[in-house]
Amino acid sequence: MPVQLIPSFNSGELSPRLESRPDLEKYASACRTLENFIIMPYGGVNRRPGFEYIATVGPLRVRLIGFNFSTTTNFILELGQFYIRFFSNGARVETSPGVLYQIGSPYLREQLDDIQYVQINDVMYLVHPSHPVYKLSRLSDTNWTLAEVAWAYPAFRDENTTATTITPSATTGNSITLTASAAVFAAGDVGGYYQVVHKRTTAYVERAISSTGASSALRVIGPWDFRTYGTWEATINIQRRYGAGPWETIRTFRGTSDRNISTSGDEATECELRINVTQWTSGAATTRAYIEALDAGVYGVVKITGYTSPTVVTGSVQKELFATTATEFWAEGSWSPRRGFPRTVAMHEQRLFFGGNTAEPQTIWGSKINDFETFRSGTYDDSALAFTIASSESNAINWMVSQQVLCVGTAGYEYIVSSSSSDAAITPSSINIRPQSHFGSKYSRALLANEVTLFIQRQGRKVREFVFQFEKDGYVSADLTLLADHVTSGGITQIAFQSQPDAILWVVTGDGNLAGMTYERGQNVVGWHRHTTDGVFESVATIYGEGTGGDEVWCSILRVINGVPVRFIERMDPAYRETLEAETKTDWFYVDAGKTYSGAPTVTVTGLSHLNGETVSILADGAVVPAQIVTGGQVTLPRAASVVTVGLPYTSTLKPMPLDPGQLPDGSAQGRKFRVNRMVVRIYKSLGGEVEVEDGEWDPIYSRDTADPMGSSPPVFTGDKTVMVARPYEDKGTIQVRQTQPLPLTVLALIPIYDVLGN
Repeated sequence: MPVQLIPSFNSGELSPRLESRPDLEKYASACRTLENFIIMPYGGVNRRPGFEYIATVGPLRVRLIGFNFSTTTNFILELGQFYIRFFSNGARVETSPGVLYQIGSPYLREQLDDIQYVQINDVMYLVHPSHPVYKLSRLSDTNWTLAEVAWAYPAFRDENTTATTITPSATTGNSITLTASAAVFAAGDVGGYYQVVHKRTTAYVERAISSTGASSALRVIGPWDFRTYGTWEATINIQRRYGAGPWETIRTFRGTSDRNISTSGDEATECELRINVTQWTSGAATTRAYIEALDAGVYGVVKITGYTSPTVVTGSVQKELFATTATEFWAEGSWSPRRGFPRTVAMHEQRLFFGGNTAEPQTIWGSKINDFETFRSGTYDDSALAFTIASSESNAINWMVSQQVLCVGTAGYEYIVSSSSSDAAITPSSINIRPQSHFGSKYSRALLANEVTLFIQRQGRKVREFVFQFEKDGYVSADLTLLADHVTSGGITQIAFQSQPDAILWVVTGDGNLAGMTYERGQNVVGWHRHTTDGVFESVATIYGEGTGGDEVWCSILRVINGVPVRFIERMDPAYRETLEAETKTDWFYVDAGKTYSGAPTVTVTGLSHLNGETVSILADGAVVPAQIVTGGQVTLPRAASVVTVGLPYTSTLKPMPLDPGQLPDGSAQGRKFRVNRMVVRIYKSLGGEVEVEDGEWDPIYSRDTADPMGSSPPVFTGDKTVMVARPYEDKGTIQVRQTQPLPLTVLALIPIYDVLGN
């Protein structure tokens, strides 16, 4: 009579195609069904906690995004059609009691899943290929702004190389015209930018050292020279200012008819320079000082606000133009409705990187270092930069993630971008792009999980890890869904990562399920578990949690309540580990769309109008109460209770792979008939549960012992429970455990004792 120990389930749910592969290493610790259980890295499984009802949203689908300002200040963003709402500390952010706080947004419902973003402290940059880049700023918990980025200097395409000229009507103003000598403009230019460059005939300013006073200003970017001539006695100051800011003195020279000055400088950011003479004593009119810029061009920027014809547009001057004469030195902006907007975004090496648009799907733009809204290219190490991936296929960039290198995924390849020099930062003159794998990615945000990049493959069915492998001296992209391809059968629509208390990748699928992948690569734990509810999961996001409870998992769920479709925002109980360990039964939360009453003893629990007409599970002071139907937003208890949790029931099911005692004296056990006589269930701090063998009847795991007092909830149990489940011989060798009550069930091991016919 074989006694088989099944001590671990951390390989998760395997594909049905693998049921006849007991030779696989992961077979012994895998499951045919692992539904509404969460894998613990060390082998056992916890029943997943319930989902707490937070709010009802409008009739259209929403997207949830996590916003972590710090480990103690964090928010869930609810992105809906044309709005953003905010949640903090388990509740909606309100301006006053009952008045929710929200701001407007430009995004349609159909565009929400394609939004990618990166957060920098209390600012988040959001990108979508059909919209300009937007910046979400947190000024306070109830004061947020969402605005199109007003670039300090936007990115531009290559400069014009034809004889076509552009003539501006003015050098400043909010309504100037640009007139081209040939068809240049398109209606899609509105909202984009043009750079207009005039070559200077005189690239210097001078000042006679014959009195005190300042010279006119010279616009400079890059290197410049300063010199004086003649015999003079004075103090000469070189002064600088940025934009309309104040003048600051950057160099001071004193002469007493005994010297002339020759020096130079270099300006990484465009500014104005001038000469200011003070403390003048002597100097003829022929004495002079001058500053000369080595760059012969002056760069102006115009944002296009109106389209008249292919040769005429109107615009607002963002950076003052040098002249109103025709110039053939101009460039069109990289991002506009005509050319498309960035598809993805990342922060890497103190630069804000944008990846790909419609016109340049494989181009990556990097900002000036520590100046995230300046994309004026240059040759300095900290200048903004742009580069295009050279590839045999022009596949759009679909994600970027910052590690020690910049990881980039396109629809066809996976790349790393780094400096040409080892351990150096990327600069305009030092960029190295190397392909690593050739699987291709879905247009969806990738995640950094435990120092590994996780991304969705092009068809939307596979999750791959992009990780450095020493043997290859490069990155590989292993398939993490290879053994559980059925879990993502509906296609992956969203992912989110929970790092605490266990590392779990959460995945929403197109068929409305929520799947989790417990991921501890260092311990060779990669196991999938599926999660269902009375409804359809549509979005998932995570944020840091409070105390020791771990990260919070939030979902948007479409439910049908009393025959009417509604959408709820719900939060997976963040304290379930703490309440399980503490055995505080009154705080257990194992219902969905649930709410908890806590207060004076009562038999009437109200505030349940979101569940009107539904049959609910109830836990009152730690004891299970018979299910009821919510009527008029309330339920009535058979006896008064102080802490009552009410919500939709769900079932947690654990079904290991078919029994296999290994090689028997007369051959394999495969293909023989099994008869299970009894089951030992090793559980941890649990109550309730049932066992089933060979698809027969469910037998309870009795929690109450004869010595336990009646009229109260039985004590929490840790240890072995033996269930007598004698059944006739069957073909499958099937055992399973489930929990349907609003109680925890942690299974550490299963020990079936059975016979194999013919041994």
